[in-house]
This record gives sequence, structure tokens and C-alpha cells, in this order.
Amino acid sequence: MLRIFCVCLSLITLVACGEKKNNETQKPLIVMTSPDNPPFEFKDTAQGGDKVIGFDMDVVQKLSERLGRPIQIVETDFSTIIPALQSGRADMALAAFTATDERRKSVDFSDPYYTYKLALLVPENSTISSEKDLGGKKIGAQLGSSHEILAQKWIKEVPGLSVVSLNKIGELVQELKNGRIEAIVIEDTMAHKIVTSTGGLKTVVLTTPGEAFSIAFPKGSPLVQPTNDALKTMKGDIDQISEKWIIK
Repeated sequence: MLRIFCVCLSLITLVACGEKKNNETQKPLIVMTSPDNPPFEFKDTAQGGDKVIGFDMDVVQKLSERLGRPIQIVETDFSTIIPALQSGRADMALAAFTATDERRKSVDFSDPYYTYKLALLVPENSTISSEKDLGGKKIGAQLGSSHEILAQKWIKEVPGLSVVSLNKIGELVQELKNGRIEAIVIEDTMAHKIVTSTGGLKTVVLTTPGEAFSIAFPKGSPLVQPTNDALKTMKGDIDQISEKWIIK
């Protein structure tokens, strides 16, 4: 009788563990993003859309399929994403992140999935043709971005250069169009996308090397290795996503 009771107890335990594991795999992964970085993450407000779309959103959808987990997109300002990951309010973040040494102190990163070129977004009549022409100029950068870090580095090297940092790319574009800044340091495909949708601007691609985008995670996240494994199988998918979103 005792043996039968133990067998039944074991079966109940196995079923409970199986249900718990199944519930975990069905639980959505919370993915944070800042939807103001076309073509990587943005809203097609011209078409009345409220859904976040773009390169990164297609990448995370494919990643969701590989990991076998649904996802839930959460919008926030770029500068608040890393604190949100640190506090456990998200499982990962895709927001045109570069894995800098400083950021690695706070969060973990996946292997790179896309490499970009660096550019300046300037008025159409601007005489700025390279980073060498920024002396005495006021430029903009997104708050908390690697572009802001680069711009702060340039301040030490370029006489008279000053930097304005704002939360959203759209705010910087408005400052540029109103003449309160003279350039925005930005990723090249993002600059091209803005130029196609906003008149009176142009893109200046820089010789300064660009960087690679990676997915950010809370420190010690068990999702890092499965994500890296999945990214290795997604090269063809990412190439197709690039053809859809990236302006060559």
C-alpha cells in the first residue's frame, strides 16, 4: 500500500513539474524598446498605426519563434531601458543597442546581429561634410545612447563643439529643423529613413567606424545563451529583414 502511495505521489509531482515548465514556456517574454528609431523601431503614425514596427521588431518576432516563447512589447524612453532591465521589469531589450564596456557593467548582451555606419543628419543647405567640420557647432544626440558618448568624446577633440542630449530622436529632429542645433549624430539607415519622410534634411555618412547592435538582458539572464544559439540560425532571416527595412 505504501509503495502504491509513493508511486502516485511521484506521478503527481511529475505532472505538477510538467505543468510548471509548460506554464513557463507559455509566459510572454517582456521586450522593451524605444519606438523612435526608424527603421529599427517606430510607429507608422502617417498610416494611423499604433503598433511598433521595424527591423528590430521583425528580428524579435523571429527570435520568439526560435525560443518557442511569445513576446510582449513594452514601450519606454531609451534612457530608462537599462534601469528597467536592472530592476527585472523586462526580460530583454531591442533598441539599437551597442554593447559598450560601460553598459556591460549593468546588463548582459547577446552576440551582435547587425552592424551599422555612423552619420550626421544635417539641414539640406549645410556645409558640414564630415566630422572635421564640427568645430564651433552645436550637435544633438539621443540621451543615453552610444552616439551621445561619441559626441562627448568629440567635445574634447573639436574646438567649440557643444552637445545637446534629448530623450527622443523626434525631439532632436525638431531642434535641427528649428535651427537650434546644426547636426544630429545618428545611425546611417536611421538618418536615411528620416530624410525620406522629412523635407529639408540630408545625410552625411562619416568615416568614424560604426558599431554593432546587440540585444540587452538583465545581468545573469538565462536567455543570453539560447538567444545567441538562435541568432546563429537566423542569418538568412536577418538578411531578408535587412532587405525589407534597410536603405542601401
